[in-house]
Amino acid sequence: MLDVGAANGAPPRWRPYASLLEYVAVEPDSRSQEALVHSHSEGFKSKQVITQALWSKPQSLTLHLCRKPMASSVYLPNADFARLFPDAERFDVVGRTELTATTVDSVADLMGRAFDALKLDVQGAELEVLRGATSSLRHALFVEAEVEFVPLYLDQPLFPEVSAELASHGLHFNEFLSLYRWQPGQLDGTGQLVFADALYARAPEEVAAADVSVIRRYAALAVIYSRGDLLTRLAHQMSASPLATNIREVADRVSATTSRQQRRLAAASRLLRLWDSSSHGHLLH
Repeated sequence: MLDVGAANGAPPRWRPYASLLEYVAVEPDSRSQEALVHSHSEGFKSKQVITQALWSKPQSLTLHLCRKPMASSVYLPNADFARLFPDAERFDVVGRTELTATTVDSVADLMGRAFDALKLDVQGAELEVLRGATSSLRHALFVEAEVEFVPLYLDQPLFPEVSAELASHGLHFNEFLSLYRWQPGQLDGTGQLVFADALYARAPEEVAAADVSVIRRYAALAVIYSRGDLLTRLAHQMSASPLATNIREVADRVSATTSRQQRRLAAASRLLRLWDSSSHGHLLH
């Protein structure tokens, strides 16, 4: 599991499975590195921290250090857009630092491994990182990426470009894991959809023809991401076998949990529509 932009540590949905995961964290901002390097509480099967930046090719980069470390980016913040909303000061550039960047493929070669899943949260630089992962994306089964719908940073690529790049490697958009909306008056989860965390996955019909070890890893990742739909499709494509039976059983359990959540949300939406007939909820998981 490769976590590019790991300032907050591993994604919460990965942590319950830590003992099964070989975790590689990438974080070039020195303000966020110390806690990441010295944290030993996650319980991962193995953990490595890389303090270099990743890009489409090895080169020198300037990292713009924002007041809020997690807003720092190789791209300059779009100050005019940020000023339309509260707490714009978090995007103020308070310093700059020079970085020597490498690529995902170079990291994979150096470590002698292929990554089953990648998580990207690099403030607008996701597309450049993916362009340096051509070989790695041939092996990847899932990718979780932060995507923007408006330019939070000047000249940054947006959601359609990131999706097109991943689709060219056989990784297709499946679901939004979270949505972030900004309101001019207050940041309360309402307003314009600005960015999101998006999940991309290899088609289970393709994976069903792969080696058993690949099928097992794909199924495990589908459980981590609560993708009962992908597990069901995978089981349908597999020949009758104990593994296919196991995957079908897991698919039923994951799908049943999601269906219960959807029914509860639907009930809450019906109550909400008593006050506002145009409102309804959407399940993200």
